[in-house]
Amino acid sequence: MKKRIVTTTAVFDPGYPAEKAAERLAGLGFEALDMALDYWRTAENSPFLTDGYLAWAQAVGKQAESVGAPYTHSHAPGEAGTDPLIGRSIETAGALGAKYMVLHPIFRENGADIDDADTFIRRNADAVKPWLPLARDSGVVILSENLLWGASRDPRIIARLVESVGSEQFGWCFDTGHANIFGYGPAILPECACPPLSLHLQDNNGGGDEHLIPGDGNIDWDAMAASLKAVGYAGDCVLEAHHQSLDAKDEDRDPILARLFTAAKDLRAKMED
Repeated sequence: MKKRIVTTTAVFDPGYPAEKAAERLAGLGFEALDMALDYWRTAENSPFLTDGYLAWAQAVGKQAESVGAPYTHSHAPGEAGTDPLIGRSIETAGALGAKYMVLHPIFRENGADIDDADTFIRRNADAVKPWLPLARDSGVVILSENLLWGASRDPRIIARLVESVGSEQFGWCFDTGHANIFGYGPAILPECACPPLSLHLQDNNGGGDEHLIPGDGNIDWDAMAASLKAVGYAGDCVLEAHHQSLDAKDEDRDPILARLFTAAKDLRAKMED
């Protein structure tokens, strides 16, 4: 099955109408969407925070499907086990039709980063397991993600967490930019206990979390595509390269997003070659 080119809706400001975002992104060629629920948490008069959140999600999901860019992914606010919106986020992902929902792992306790791998895995396994029945009932797979702090920085530890939980409702998302900051290049993927189920494709120059269009930083994308093929990655090309779009005026965004789509199309060709 051909990998779909998916972008986060965080290419637009928090509160940007979801229907308009779907129409605009579908018109630019994007084949599916990743709902940035973390942005809807901060949006003024957010429907995600009202009692009608499920009706909103169902309507938004149907509209996105009708324009040819269904929601296949979502991103929850907060961290596993510590955020009161986790359950709402799982239900919303299910109502949207999004199979995958990224939920950040807990990376800090009592003001200090969790550096010990075993402690990190145990703490996060305990935090995510209570949500797995709701995820199953909602048709959602929760994904952890390699981040920027403590043990969360190492993709191999995130994969070990998935192995520890041992559930079909739990996997991981490989963030290419986060890994690049800490020197974890494409060769890290074969060292992971299991392949990722999704990606956050974004670039940077190794010094900060810039979320650039692939090719605008120093990641070796030929090597990245080869590594993903080598580990049998079967998911979509999911982009989280949103900062360049967010930094632009709305009337200037379409050319940036078109370039993002082209970069993803080129990367998909390398992954499927």
